[in-house]
Amino acid sequence: MKKVSAFFRRGGAFLVTLCVLFVGLDMALTERQVIEKSSLFNHNDFEKTLLAHGGATVYDKIFYGNSVVISSYVEWASDSGYANFGIDYGVMGDLRDMLERGDVTVTEDIVLGLNYFVFYDGMDTNPTYPWHRGPLEPYLYFQRDRLQALGKSAWESFRATGRVELPRYEDNFKFMYSGVLGEQEMAEKIAAHRELYWDKGLELYEENLKALEEVISFCGAHGIRLRAVWLPWNPSVPMPEGPARLRKAADEIMSAAGIEVLDMEQGLPLDCFHDIGHLNMEHGAFVFTEVMDPWLKS
Repeated sequence: MKKVSAFFRRGGAFLVTLCVLFVGLDMALTERQVIEKSSLFNHNDFEKTLLAHGGATVYDKIFYGNSVVISSYVEWASDSGYANFGIDYGVMGDLRDMLERGDVTVTEDIVLGLNYFVFYDGMDTNPTYPWHRGPLEPYLYFQRDRLQALGKSAWESFRATGRVELPRYEDNFKFMYSGVLGEQEMAEKIAAHRELYWDKGLELYEENLKALEEVISFCGAHGIRLRAVWLPWNPSVPMPEGPARLRKAADEIMSAAGIEVLDMEQGLPLDCFHDIGHLNMEHGAFVFTEVMDPWLKS
């Protein structure tokens, strides 16, 4: 007891109070999501999705995937009731984490938009997605890059004009693809994908195939209907062996679990595509949405 009393006399009470205040501030910032909701910061695709739906974190139905889902499914042109939950560089592990952490709650249905990138273990997903925050990582430290960018912008504005004039990020539109890549650009993209991904084995996909099993288990435990669709593939590009092997492995997992799978890989004509897998926003996205709607509503 004497040691404890001495500790408090030497300023321990102040340090304890400081720690309590720090933890309280951290909890308040996390709860209020100051940075995630402020137009002073550039939002990631997860935040844009929530903001576009009034900040909701509970959804009846979501269509999950990566940028191909973003560029393919036009939510406002569909009456299926599915929210477009495509996130840039999103993988199966991202969906597992957001569901298990409660970043999003789904009450009825999930549709998985699948291609080989959704299962690629080396994908560098956006580090600002909330499920990447460590359990003991302070909020302000987790958001340090965006805070630093805001401070830099404020300083540069003040230095140039004598006033602090900060840019605002008012829209919540996720990036979509316009037009069709030229022949040379398409050839370069195919060559890059072939070198980096197409000739590799299933070792590139082990973690996210496991995450698929965990998503299936989560949905089963929570009464969520889970379905999947293999997203369109440019018909001018032969399907490589690596992605084909990945699809076979994923199909085996889903078949064993009784998951309904729709095959749209060869479902759209060439004029719908911007590149290998992304559809163009002027035409392809609307064709895909129209074709998908009856199945989504079934």
